[in-house]
Amino acid sequence: LYSFEVSPYCRLAREALCELEIPYVLHNVAKGSAKRGAFEALSGRMMVPYLVDPNTGTSMFESAEIVSYLRRTYGA
Repeated sequence: LYSFEVSPYCRLAREALCELEIPYVLHNVAKGSAKRGAFEALSGRMMVPYLVDPNTGTSMFESAEIVSYLRRTYGA
């Protein structure tokens, strides 16, 4: 999950990952982060949250879509 700490939208995605007990790697791309350039090259724009699911090959923006996807794909 590409994120930055103060974003309420990123928090929604992180909370869904935690609620579903899905292990994930958090990439912080806050202002001033050296990782921003690589993230923009990967995603095509500077917008978070951005989920990359290596299990399904799915990548997406938008917290509501991420939460819905996680629940559909990994929910009980």
